[in-house]
Amino acid sequence: MRIAIVESTHWHMPLYLDALEAPSLRVVGVTDSAQKTGLALAKRFGCEVYRNLDNLLDMQTVDFAFVFGRHIDMPTLAGKLIERGIPFAIEKPCGIRAIDVDRLGASAEAKNLYVAVPMIFRMSDTLDIVGHTKTRPDFASFRFMTGPPSRYEAAGTPWMLRFDLAGGGPLINLGVHFIDLFSVLARDEIVSVSAVSSSEINGLSIEDVISVRMVTKQNRIGTLECGYIFPSDNKIQREFTFSISSQDSYYASGDDQILVRSKSADGQIETRRIPARLETDVYYPLFVRRVLDEVRAGSVPVAGLRDASRALRIVEAAYLSASRHGMPIQLNALP
Repeated sequence: MRIAIVESTHWHMPLYLDALEAPSLRVVGVTDSAQKTGLALAKRFGCEVYRNLDNLLDMQTVDFAFVFGRHIDMPTLAGKLIERGIPFAIEKPCGIRAIDVDRLGASAEAKNLYVAVPMIFRMSDTLDIVGHTKTRPDFASFRFMTGPPSRYEAAGTPWMLRFDLAGGGPLINLGVHFIDLFSVLARDEIVSVSAVSSSEINGLSIEDVISVRMVTKQNRIGTLECGYIFPSDNKIQREFTFSISSQDSYYASGDDQILVRSKSADGQIETRRIPARLETDVYYPLFVRRVLDEVRAGSVPVAGLRDASRALRIVEAAYLSASRHGMPIQLNALP
């Protein structure tokens, strides 16, 4: 398969590289408008760097593309690939407005075109373990705190710290994963969202930290806290914890494991500790291999543009609620 890497200066790009060196793949072109990583990648894969996506597609036959780039640019990049009928995978959030991502989804569906989005928890040990419960969660709580905004400047992506280019901060960047995971587990439509946030720590146009509450039609509750406030280093990069409660079990994250508390047939409480990979970076090479297998087989993606737009709609509601001091936003009342 002839592979294109689109907008290579992205902090997730290194997580894809080993999988893209598979013998069955050939990277035929790279674009990098930031002019940070493109030359080194092109040298690694023995291909050319192109000024932009149109240039690359005019010069090369491409079977599949992996799309990165600034959030604000993602709809344009995706639209070019859809127009040419080239299947691709695109990093979340796929844009800064749900309506734009919905339009992309409709265009891709009209062409029956494969488009995947790395909603990485759909491939995780967490979903494998918690998703086996017979009953849906009544309550789920997620907490994901990563390092300070300076890490995006160090990665060559300072645009991530501008609301107009990124669409927000940790919620649109990190929180979409947990919004999607809660939606998958609850198997129920989220109808109400409330949130409070703060931008006082770093004084940027994006939030430093945000707390979100989601309520579904059947009154299942999901809470999410995420932020750029963890004092990270090479040893510990983030804090990630969760707890999920259903009628038959209670799940809590631990160190490389998930604690499961459940009632046995005789009413006794049973405790299990199941090994689990909670470090999310390990799933990106699996994502690369899975999507390429899916597109070869003509099957549906593990997650797609409609899933991304659904999560982004919750993000937009949360930001609106936070701007109104936590007032609950009813999603059916939004345009």
